[in-house]
Amino acid sequence: MIGVGFIQDTLDPLRRGGFDLGPALDAGGFSESDLDLPGFRLSAEQYGRLWLRIAQIMSCEYFGFGARPMAPGSFAMLCHAVISSQTLEHAVRRSLRFLNLVLGEPKGELVIEDTSASVILRESSPPRPAFAYRTYFLLLHGIVCWLVKRRLEIRELHFRGPLPKGREDHRDFFGTAIRFDRPQTVLVFDRELLSLKVRQTEKTLQGFITGAPANILGRYRYDRGAAAATRRLLRELPPSEWPSFAEMAVKLNLSEPTLRRHLAGDGESFSEIKEEIRRKLALDWLLRTDKPVGQVAADLGYTEPSAFHRAFHKWAGMSPGAFRRSRAK
Repeated sequence: MIGVGFIQDTLDPLRRGGFDLGPALDAGGFSESDLDLPGFRLSAEQYGRLWLRIAQIMSCEYFGFGARPMAPGSFAMLCHAVISSQTLEHAVRRSLRFLNLVLGEPKGELVIEDTSASVILRESSPPRPAFAYRTYFLLLHGIVCWLVKRRLEIRELHFRGPLPKGREDHRDFFGTAIRFDRPQTVLVFDRELLSLKVRQTEKTLQGFITGAPANILGRYRYDRGAAAATRRLLRELPPSEWPSFAEMAVKLNLSEPTLRRHLAGDGESFSEIKEEIRRKLALDWLLRTDKPVGQVAADLGYTEPSAFHRAFHKWAGMSPGAFRRSRAK
């Protein structure tokens, strides 16, 4: 459900432009007085219809936040431009090139470092509203999640501008805390995700376009679904005490086939989730503690140090010791 704050954010570009709100409100199926009702919300489908009508009224799918308008139909063309991508990295780079060409600014750039990948929005103008950055990343995150058929965790999110007054709901985006008043607007995720294969095809594309944006508003939230529930339970326990797949199914009140099917629907598997959490713990412990490498391996549930070394080399491209030394410089 979409809260009243974000509904008002979506209507504000119309107000600033002096447009009549009536057609947009009709499309969303509510009246302006409804916005004053305690706890008023819209479903994703209602909000999607509101979004599309405002884009049509303003002749801009980015609500006038770009240096140039994003003409209606641009998102569909973006989808067609990226559907032939082979990997997530390819899709992100194509998406950013397309959006840069259409919008002018903000200008997105993919920056890859040791274990992270960042989408940085370059701007020569003053900071845009938080809703502008949120909308940009909603579109980008939504399409790439759909392409690889899984939720993609956002590690960090920084916005250039301030937190809107009285809008604590802006502090979170898909389960990730946002830091405001930062030098740059940046979305950070794990570098290893860039190698994920694109799993959608031309045959599934039209259905996605037809359902947008309602289909990306909640479906790819990182804090929902079987994968999210599995992560929460695993993070509550030390790796040496992690349940088996059968035990996890019991904890979630699901049969094993049902849990396996739900995880597959989220684009993940039990082993992949365990490896992801182990990798993050390993990086954190090597950087922030003095634990010996052998102890890190044992605490992560590895019975053989050599297995941990092989896994870590796959994650970081170097040994655990070399990784710790490189960060100590």
